[in-house]
Amino acid sequence: MTLQIELTPEEEARLQAAARRNGVEPEECARRLLAEHLPVLSPGAQATLELLRAWREEDETTDPEALREAEAELAEFKEAMNAPRAAAGARLLYP
Repeated sequence: MTLQIELTPEEEARLQAAARRNGVEPEECARRLLAEHLPVLSPGAQATLELLRAWREEDETTDPEALREAEAELAEFKEAMNAPRAAAGARLLYP
């Protein structure tokens, strides 16, 4: 994959300095930084993401009544999750 990004002059200077310190070109330095700091997907992660995508597509609707019901269910769920936390003085999950 080729990625083109705009860096500020400060970011560019920092990347150039890091590349010099590591004896590599700036492009390689940036690639290494990304490889070191991006989370690694577990073997099953892609399958899980695909399953979630399929479920989302399966549930898609433009029916106003279905959308209203889904919003009401979500609001009820959030309230049910927040109520015991509020009673305990804990941080709310859904502020």
